[in-house]
Amino acid sequence: MGKIKAMEIIEKLNTKIEKLIREYELIKKENQNLRQDLDDLKNTNDELERNNQDMLLKIDSSLTLLEAQRRGK
Repeated sequence: MGKIKAMEIIEKLNTKIEKLIREYELIKKENQNLRQDLDDLKNTNDELERNNQDMLLKIDSSLTLLEAQRRGK
């Protein structure tokens, strides 16, 4: 194998490695963005669960109050 051929191969390999590094960085950034989106969705879900629990407690309290009023009449 000649020096020129070896240099061409090394150049091609370096180009491919650089491309893979760029792709890795892009995927890494996308992963970070997706993790942030997931955290945001978890927070929203937690908030919705709390709201649902509050609503159920209010409904239960209202039903208890109505039942007590009905029995008091």
